[in-house]
Amino acid sequence: MVQIISSGWRDDLADIAASARRSVLVVAPFIKYKEADWLCGLLRSGVEVVTLANIDAEAVSASALDIAALRRLVEASPTSRLVALSNLHAKVFVADAKAAIVTSGNLTRAGLDDNIECGVLIRQPKLARELRERMLAFARLGSPMDAQAIGQFAPLEAELRETRAQVSHSATPTAMKRFAALMKDARQKFAAAQVGDRSPHAVFADAIQFILARGPQKTKAIEAETQRLMPHLCDDNEYFEIKGEPYGRTWKRRLRHAQLHLKRRGIIVYDGKDQNWALTQGFAPE
Repeated sequence: MVQIISSGWRDDLADIAASARRSVLVVAPFIKYKEADWLCGLLRSGVEVVTLANIDAEAVSASALDIAALRRLVEASPTSRLVALSNLHAKVFVADAKAAIVTSGNLTRAGLDDNIECGVLIRQPKLARELRERMLAFARLGSPMDAQAIGQFAPLEAELRETRAQVSHSATPTAMKRFAALMKDARQKFAAAQVGDRSPHAVFADAIQFILARGPQKTKAIEAETQRLMPHLCDDNEYFEIKGEPYGRTWKRRLRHAQLHLKRRGIIVYDGKDQNWALTQGFAPE
């Protein structure tokens, strides 16, 4: 069954969440603490919550995304986890790969109750499973974060919101300069969360395999897609250093090195005739 849902879809989400026996997948760029707590309160004991979220400096500073909400979801069960992604815009909720909601609404009070939203409620296991698998495929572009790692962002969140409020109240050059510097620092720290413990080489190798899983691509196309998927790590105009490793303006060189390494390992191949890179036949990304 596929059913159209619109404004006021809280009850639909509550229904599929309460039915979950093993896991719930939460994919949303904006998540508020009150709604995260409400969702977790609906779950059976031990149900795993897997959250894909874009920990974005603008969203955090504007109070659209609460760090406490992410921590609440990660603490829902011992196996629950969060993966930090950039450029995430999807809003998808899946229960046990049996039921799913794809919607325009975020996990916020406005998104659930007030805004004019539209989406579909899916009760077809095959389609729900495909949605879950497709969303989880994006997880290889980010890194898992535990509650302690997420909690370390709380002071930065408070400072961002306080400084943003000061700028809104009195946009003095000093306040604006401080806010700009703080936002740059936040973007770098949130980008570091996406990198996690991986080396730059591993980050770009994972991106290449993710992209080529959808079919052969030329180098320029791989570059463009990598930059689209990981904009903060592939900014030609900004230099980031994460754990002593350079990102930003160096990203194309890192990407080329990762391509050659994957080729040497036999994971990808290059067709000189068509000038395409492809996954080796029979190889599937983990």
